[in-house]
Formats: sequence, structure tokens, C-alpha cells
Amino acid sequence: MQVRSEYVTRDAEQQEQLYAERLKQQIDQVNQARVITRFSPVTIFQHLLESFAGTGFKRHLQFLENVQSYARQFREFIIDTDRADPESLHIFGVREGMSQSPVPIEAVPKFEDTLSLSKDFNAAAGDLLLLTLFVIVLLSGAYLAFVRVEI
Repeated sequence: MQVRSEYVTRDAEQQEQLYAERLKQQIDQVNQARVITRFSPVTIFQHLLESFAGTGFKRHLQFLENVQSYARQFREFIIDTDRADPESLHIFGVREGMSQSPVPIEAVPKFEDTLSLSKDFNAAAGDLLLLTLFVIVLLSGAYLAFVRVEI
């Protein structure tokens, strides 16, 4: 049973590492695409709306951090609960080796997704400034073009 526990633990660690590497690659790809499209007024407007609505890629990354934090917290809860049971064999990852006693639902940690609106609005300030600059340049160009034309 101890061998099964080591196998399950090692497999979970490898899966977690592969998932983290794949997630990092995906995040890098999205960030690279966002850098390329950064100076498009449409993209700036989209990022601005995402920041104000609390959605978008940055919010998704914040959610993933919260999920990873909860997963660690839940794993620690399971280990601590198993250690508190004197009848348990304390073999993590194997059903027969872990505590069989019931756990009250109130004791299980709850997932909380925290929003950081101040961070989102601070990030949106740069987009808002850049979009305002685009509008001023566009309106100035339209005004100058209108002034030059003889009617």
C-alpha cells in the first residue's frame, strides 16, 4: 500500500508539473499576442472594457492563482484531517490507507474568488490614457483636414 501511495503522489506531482509548464506556455503565447496588438485602438478599447467589467485575461490569471491557492489549502486540509484520525494508516493517496471517518461539511475549506478592483482600475488607467491620446490625435487630424478643404 505504501508503494501505491508513492506512485500516486509521484504521478500527481508529475501531472501538476506538466500542467504548470503547459499553462506557462499558453500564458506566454497570449502575452505575446497582446504585445503585438497593443497599439490597436480596438484592442485598447477591448482591454479597457475587460478591466472595467472584471473579465479578460488578467482576471483569468488572477482566478487561476486563486484556484491553485485553494488546491494547496484543500490538500493540506485532507492531510491534517487524516493525521487527526488515530485509526488511519496515514498513507496519502490510497483510499484504504486514509481516514474513513466522516468529515463535517462545515469543516471543508470553501473556495473564495477574490477580486482586486483597485489593481484592475490601475491597469486600466494606462489603456484609458492611450485611448484618449488616440482620440485626440484622430480628432485633431480630422479638424485639420476639414480646415484645409475649401467649401
